[in-house]
Amino acid sequence: LLQSSPFQIGLLSALPPIVGTWSQLVSVKILDRLKVRKPLILAGALGQGLALLPLFILPLLFPSYGAWLLLGAATGYFAMGHLTVPAWNSVITETVNADERGAYFARRAKIIAVSSFAALSATGLILHASESWRNPAWGFGIIFLVAACARLISVRYLSQLPEITPTGQIQPSLGLREFFRHDRSLMFRRFLLFSGSFHVAAMIAGPFFVIYLLRDLHLTYLQYGTWLAAPILGQLISLKEWGRIGDTFGNKKVLVVTGLVIPILPV
Repeated sequence: LLQSSPFQIGLLSALPPIVGTWSQLVSVKILDRLKVRKPLILAGALGQGLALLPLFILPLLFPSYGAWLLLGAATGYFAMGHLTVPAWNSVITETVNADERGAYFARRAKIIAVSSFAALSATGLILHASESWRNPAWGFGIIFLVAACARLISVRYLSQLPEITPTGQIQPSLGLREFFRHDRSLMFRRFLLFSGSFHVAAMIAGPFFVIYLLRDLHLTYLQYGTWLAAPILGQLISLKEWGRIGDTFGNKKVLVVTGLVIPILPV
């Protein structure tokens, strides 16, 4: 809608996650100083909800710089979201009983998949309807407003989380160089190489599927929303079965098999 160039769309896919990752490192430093996690979770969630408003409004107010303003707002949105991750993971790990974590996260993943599928389907319908409006941008406005309200509502529920003081002696964390030189991190380094190479390969083409589908194949927003929702539906259907296969044959074999099959899909 903002007539972004392929370069700008590539930046939109690359820059916000990078800044988000760095904000997690900042979050860890803040946690070391504050010694409390709940305020950081609430601040990040609140900031993420509020960041959706300039993400929609600024490109409309200054259309000549719309793509760059969208990039800046999206970067802020990701940064605030990632700011909560270390604190959230720490709290949820201590809140959920160790014997029930597997069942809890499986149920949580299922709820997320159902919610995401429903949201993407509804989003596709809204954008499809907005194509016939005088100003199609208002379709995005409705979506961003609903998303902002949902995130702000989540702040209320996050505020009800208990602030649990970590028990036991906290071991000093290794620095990055020490970590990679440490013998215990050998297997993780191998996994990091696998995961990193996988993401590099995927992100070479990933950002430009949007351009290909909308500009070259001329998909409607409804068709595009359905395309986005299809992987989530596939995950929802197969998640339990993949868990059973992983428990039976081992997660490493699942990674090897799927890692060999996935490169066939782009072809």
